[in-house]
Amino acid sequence: MEDIYKKGCENTPRICRMSAESAEITKLAVNCFITTKIAFCNMVGDIADHTPNADKFDILQAVGGDSRVGLKCMKPGYGFGGPCFPRDNRALANYARTLSVNPLIPEATDNSNKLHAQLMVQDFLKQNLDKYVFEDVAYKEKCQVPIIEESQKLEVAKLLVKAGKKVLIRDRKIIINEVILEFGSLFEYEITDG
Repeated sequence: MEDIYKKGCENTPRICRMSAESAEITKLAVNCFITTKIAFCNMVGDIADHTPNADKFDILQAVGGDSRVGLKCMKPGYGFGGPCFPRDNRALANYARTLSVNPLIPEATDNSNKLHAQLMVQDFLKQNLDKYVFEDVAYKEKCQVPIIEESQKLEVAKLLVKAGKKVLIRDRKIIINEVILEFGSLFEYEITDG
């Protein structure tokens, strides 16, 4: 496997030799750590958004400037979604439970992600728009594949509709097709060229 990765990768991957069990825990732990970092940044952003004269971007840039933290994934925005992050976060928690280890961090991360979506909806509702427009709604920004699994933009959009608001989803045809398959006529749709 090491030879395959060394020959097939354009970069120089870091190789860590370990048991299959350690490798699986490592994979889940990395994704769980990233979801925790995303949830933490969104919590700090929510605090800053509700604090006069505070700027969430300045705060998180400063926090990420500490070498112990780092700047990767240090920006506020929509919560984590997609086919890997939520699943792996929950998988690590479930596995921990089988070992009688209390998975406080992955559970708090999931709960924080859900709370952040609700706070975003509350902030959107304060704008009292006739229609809310969401673009680039795949599970992550500028996603090249039509995957909308646990898209946080779509979660916020869905909660806005539940609150009685109209929502327009504006995106590429391949993404719109997936949204229609999952949500049908819940939203209005507009296909973009991009």
